[in-house]
Amino acid sequence: MSDILLSPSALGLAAAGVALGVYKYRQYMDGCRIRIVTSEAKTSAVIVRRTGDEDKEETTSLRDILYNECPLLTDPEQAVMVPTPYLATGLLQTIYATMRIRRRDSTSDVAYTRELLAMDDGATVSLDWCAAECSADAPIVLVMSGVGGSSQEHHIRALAKTLTRANRPKALGARFVVVNHRGTAGTPITAPRPYDVGFTGDLRAAVAHIRQTNPGAPIAGVGFSMGANIMTKYAGEEGAACPLACVVAVCCPFDITVSGAAMDESNLLNNHVFQPAVMGTLMRALRRADHLDLKAEWDLDLPKIRAARRLSQLEDELLVKVNGYRDRAEYYARSSSARVVDRVAVPLLAINSLDDRITPPQGIPVAKIAANPHTALALVPHGGHLGFLTGVPPTIWFVKPIEEFLAAILG
Repeated sequence: MSDILLSPSALGLAAAGVALGVYKYRQYMDGCRIRIVTSEAKTSAVIVRRTGDEDKEETTSLRDILYNECPLLTDPEQAVMVPTPYLATGLLQTIYATMRIRRRDSTSDVAYTRELLAMDDGATVSLDWCAAECSADAPIVLVMSGVGGSSQEHHIRALAKTLTRANRPKALGARFVVVNHRGTAGTPITAPRPYDVGFTGDLRAAVAHIRQTNPGAPIAGVGFSMGANIMTKYAGEEGAACPLACVVAVCCPFDITVSGAAMDESNLLNNHVFQPAVMGTLMRALRRADHLDLKAEWDLDLPKIRAARRLSQLEDELLVKVNGYRDRAEYYARSSSARVVDRVAVPLLAINSLDDRITPPQGIPVAKIAANPHTALALVPHGGHLGFLTGVPPTIWFVKPIEEFLAAILG
């Protein structure tokens, strides 16, 4: 028996099996590597880096920052997002992330203190602050969630816990604030106008307020899904006057026409996961707004709004009319951050998944991002929509790359 096992043919088969396994492993790992899209131009953005007790300005390019200081995004050995084995597809990643959106664990156990901010139209926006281990002059990371989301989402709390810790090597030690969309997270509804995918007014007011109450503190923006579109659109609208030090946009639906069509498809994800989750949240907010006269404000068909079962129906009957657009096509076109991404003049990092069924890669303005020296795109092969789950048990991959990028910009 031992002679058979040690025979040249058996050893050859074993060696061939090992070689095939190594080849397949390398092939799989190559399929998990992150691709960076950014300008080759040497035009530089001015970044303020904090060193000791003094701020010093130095001029560098976003590309140099990424390739010199963000190995989790650019180093061939580290820039890999290997999905959790039992969550190997974008569909599974998205479903799992959606189903555990309110999960609390040791990676996300943070507490917030709330500040209410009045808008010019009488609306109320809530700011949920987390600064557990931070100094009073620490940089501020301002966050916006996706549609129907809030500060309570698991990925936002996980990011808050990581970014606010200051007792680790190279830790950012930031103050963290979530700008909850009007009507979400139990925020009082005090004005009839709802938020929408292209509405930047509340973000603009929140940034101005935070700057006024925290003079001198650098502010970075991080947006998720719809919040990423709002954050990117705001940065583009502001251009060189944008007060944010940098922006990170995760799963940004740059082209709302593309993402709107994807979200309206009849399939397992939309019919049984995404649409019920989003519409449940939005319809609860509408019921909380019953004390406001929505019909008188915009001559709305309230029975049709209350009967809506899909986001597109709510957009047709409410958001199109509130914004004064002709139809949903105009609403989508005018709300898309792709229109203004070429005008972004602060460092912006977009992180998108190639297997995202909610914000498909076809909607990413790759050429515009590559042509703008202030913008960069990290394309992740597997991650779904706001999933990016790796390891066993699953952890959120993008938390550390975001921390690494913010630390490189904010110092």
